Order: sequence, then C-alpha cells, then structure tokens
Amino acid sequence: MIYFVRHGETYDNANGNLLSGWSEVSLNDRGISQARKRAEELKTVKFDICYCSPLLRAKQTLEEILKFHDGLQVIYDDRLKERDYGEITSKPASICKFRRWNANDEIPFKMESIPQMFDRVANFYNEILPKQKGKNILIVSHSGTARLTHFYFAGKPSDNDYSDFSLGNAKLMMIDEKSKSK
Repeated sequence: MIYFVRHGETYDNANGNLLSGWSEVSLNDRGISQARKRAEELKTVKFDICYCSPLLRAKQTLEEILKFHDGLQVIYDDRLKERDYGEITSKPASICKFRRWNANDEIPFKMESIPQMFDRVANFYNEILPKQKGKNILIVSHSGTARLTHFYFAGKPSDNDYSDFSLGNAKLMMIDEKSKSK
C-alpha cells in the first residue's frame, strides 16, 4: 500500500502563491500543526520504507511523521519534487493565463511541462514498485506530484486535462499499487 502525504501549509500556500515549485519555502504554524495531526493519525501504520521530496516543506512534514516511526529508512528523491515552474517560480498564480494542469495549453514561460513532469513521476514509480512490492510505502511530497501520482495509477485523462484531482495540505492519499491501469 502506498501512503502519499502532501506537505503541510506553507507561507506561499497561505498567501495564495501556488507557484512555489522548487523553491525552499517553510511550513507555517498551521502547516506544522497539520503535519503533526497527520503524523498522529499515521502513528500505528507499519511503514517499510519512506520516499520523500528533498524540498524543505516535505522534509518538515516528514520530521513530524518520523517522531512515531523511529528507524524508518528514508530515501530523498528529486523525482518527487513539485513541478518546476522555472522562470515563474515564486510568482503569484495569477500570472498564469493558461490552464496550468491542462496539457493541451501552450505554456508561454520556460518551465516544466505536464508531460515532462508525468514522465519524471512515472519513472519514479516504475523503478520503486517492483522493488517494494507488497510493502507499505510512505511518500511525502507535493500537490503537483500527488496529482500526477493519481493519474499514474488511474490512467492519464483522455482529454489531457489533469485538473480534476487535487490533494490538500497534509492530506493523505492511499493507493493500492496493484490498481495501476495498464
């Protein structure tokens, strides 16, 4: 079973700036509280391994979870980073005059495309799933990574619009890895 946890709320999330991308932003007080609550809810789960984005907000969320899982092996993996917003990183989301999660829209900025990010996320799962078959896997990452994780297992949308799924701050998505669509 995969337990995918999105990081807690950050200062950027609270300010409506959804384009943190690969920047290092911290959890705010609410985000730390959210992470603690999620950690408390997961304390009885026996995880076999953890994969985490190397970005600060994911690490801070994981720190709270690890308080209940001493000795859990953690592997930081760049493929679990948020979408790379390139030249619009740290800019207000209002700068986007295109649909950020619709792969049909032309992107007028230098940034990671949805197909590029999907390939990155799919590469991660294609590598780890055979090695971790039947194990409880904890993943701590980001909303964009959660979105593409959902579509990796559910199948890509036929209309290339990935907008129909989102995961809130410190929310949990559980996935039975056997459910992967072929």
